[in-house]
This record gives sequence, structure tokens and C-alpha cells, in this order.
Amino acid sequence: MNNKKSSYLAFVIWFILVSFYFYQFIGRSSFITVLTNELMSYFHVDATGMGLLGSCYYLIYTLMQIPAGIIVDRHSLRNTATLAIFICTVGLYLLVATDNFYIAAFAEMLLGFGSAFSFLLAIKSITSWFPANKITIMTSYTMSVGCLGPVIGGPGVAYIVKYFQWQDVIKSYCLFGLLLTVLVWLIVKDKKEEKIESSNKELNLLNSLRIIISSKQAWVLALMTMALYSPLSALGDLWGVSFIKVAYGLNAEMSALVNNMLYLGVVIGSPLVAYIATICNSYKKPILTAMITAFVSLLFIVYGSEYLNIPMLFILFFLTGVSCGAMLSYPLSISLFPKSIGATVTGFINMMSMVSGIILMPTIGFIIKHVWDGKIINGVEIYQLSDYQYGLSSVILFLAFGILISLFIKDRSPRGE
Repeated sequence: MNNKKSSYLAFVIWFILVSFYFYQFIGRSSFITVLTNELMSYFHVDATGMGLLGSCYYLIYTLMQIPAGIIVDRHSLRNTATLAIFICTVGLYLLVATDNFYIAAFAEMLLGFGSAFSFLLAIKSITSWFPANKITIMTSYTMSVGCLGPVIGGPGVAYIVKYFQWQDVIKSYCLFGLLLTVLVWLIVKDKKEEKIESSNKELNLLNSLRIIISSKQAWVLALMTMALYSPLSALGDLWGVSFIKVAYGLNAEMSALVNNMLYLGVVIGSPLVAYIATICNSYKKPILTAMITAFVSLLFIVYGSEYLNIPMLFILFFLTGVSCGAMLSYPLSISLFPKSIGATVTGFINMMSMVSGIILMPTIGFIIKHVWDGKIINGVEIYQLSDYQYGLSSVILFLAFGILISLFIKDRSPRGE
């Protein structure tokens, strides 16, 4: 296969797999966020039950990261991707094919199981089909496409369900998943040289895990990523809108728009930081700079409400998102560890990034509840700005820890030198 044809095929394979990453992002977040009230009514549950339903996805998604990485490293890219997309689509379809809450919980688990492979499959296609000097920028493009999900998915779903039944919208979206399944089966394939290399040099399962778990750098990169992801998981996914409404006096729509600037920042910041890393020929410097920038920006956001106007608030949320887009730990880990365990170490780091949400979401809620003054209006607990400031201080502490841990990163050249 000539170089031009090989480059074209590499891009097509990556594009199909990154489309799966985008597909599951909307499936896992946009529908459940926009249609919260509809789903609660449909399954006859309250807010607690809805939270439990959402947690079924995140629990399986997080627990599956390392097993999914091992599977991606050791099995056919086409077969694994085909099965993962199909399972993801079946889960999404089951969510609206029944009004039984327990079946819906199982559907969320299937969705989480299939989705766990999406990012890892895209990264595997990059390491298999692209040269070393393209890994950093292609990884950043992958993250940008994924984060387009919440940026355009939420408003898009909210607009479409005004004109169509929400169950029909989700079922129709599942057709896209079936189309992706067929495209993967017909087009995606492993590189011949990759098969030869993996068959000769493949590490066994226990050795793969031992290398990762015993590596200081694996833990440094994982903990750093967990810290850098914390503003997205804490503000972007849960507490951001309610905090903005209280701290800055904005309505729900404007608060959601401000909060969405986090993800827009990631979309733009991820490739931008990757290019900067290539120019300065360092992973460590951009990561450390981004971590400090996120820390300072969040300090102003949380504690500077009386000094900030609305344009400044938009800028700071966007700047925080740009900083959170500096997820250079993924391409850096690929350069530090054997290629045959690339997806496994990526899964380990990705699992730790999800842990930030598992820790911070309930922690912030606990702190807010603990410092709450007991004020209730019409049966609704009313939280003050100081309550949110105490709670969100935990995110600032996470970022401070991230700055410290970033100092121990073992640097490499993003140019593949």
C-alpha cells in the first residue's frame, strides 16, 4: 500500500472510530441531561432514582477502563469496535424500549460498557496507523471531537425534542449507531505490521498490569489527569449551573451557556496546547502552565464574583476549559510505555480522570449541605454563595495537588524524536 493511500485509510479509520467517541458522548450525557424530567416521569422515579440511574453508567464505564484497554491491546480493532458500538447502541435503545426502571438501569450499564471502549479504540487507531510525530496532535483532535458532544448535543437535543417525541428521537439516534457498526465492520482493520509486531512482542496480561501499576510515571500522569479533569467533572457535569445562578445572579439559560464555555474551551484548547507542546518540544511545560492557569482562573471564578462582570466570567470559564484541554498525559504515556500496552495504560489514566467526578461530586454536595444555614423556601433548600465557595474549594485543592504532581512528570519529545 503506497503512503498516500495508507494515510487516507488511516484518517478514515480514525474518523469512524472518533465518530463513535462523539456518538456515545451525546448518548451518555445530552439525552439524560436535557430529558431529566421526562425520564423521571417515564420511569416513575424521583431525583434520587434518577441519580442512581445515571450512576449505573459511570460505575461500569470507570470499572471497565483497564479491562477495555487490555481487550483493545490484544484483539482485532475491527471486531472490538464493532461489538462495542453494537452494545452501546443496544443499551441506548433499551433505555426507551421499556418503562421498567430495572431494565433501564441495565441499559445504562450496557451503554457504559460499550462506551468504555470508545476513546481507547480511537487512540489505538492513532498509535497503529499514524507516525509517532502525529500521535500528540491526533490525540488532541480526538478529545476535541468528543467534547463537541456536550457543546452541541445538549442544545441540539433540546431543539429537536420540541418538534418530535423524545422516545422517537433516541430511537432514531440509535440508527446512527447501527450505521457506525456497519461502517466499522466494512472499513476498519488492523495494520498488518501491527499484527506481526504484537504477535512477536506481546506482553502477557500480568506483566502488562505489573508494568503499569508499579510505574511511578503511570501514577503521576494518572493523578495529574484526575486533577486537571476535576473542573469539568465538578462544574461542567454537575455544580456549575447552580453555582453561577447564585454567585452571578444569572438565569438558568445564561448560566448553562456560561458553564458550556468549559467544554468549548476544551474543544479549542486541546489541539492548541498540542501544537504548543510540539513547538516547544515538551509535554511537561504546557501541562504545568495549563494546571497553573486553571488554578488561577478557578480562584477568580469561585471567589471573585463581586469583582467580575459577565464578559469576564465567560472568558474565565473558557480559559479554564482551554487549560483542562491540556490532556497531554495520553500521548506522553504512549511514548513512555511499550506500544503493546498502549490502550491499557490509556485506560488506566482515563479511569483515574473519571475518579475525580466520583470523588468530587458527592464531596462538594456533602460540604454544601454541611455548611448550609438551614434556610428553606417552599420546601426547597436555599444555598448561599459561601456554601458553594466552601464546596468548590475542594476542586481548587485538587488543582493545587495537580500542580505539585506535575513537577514529577518525566518529559519526552512530542515530535517523536
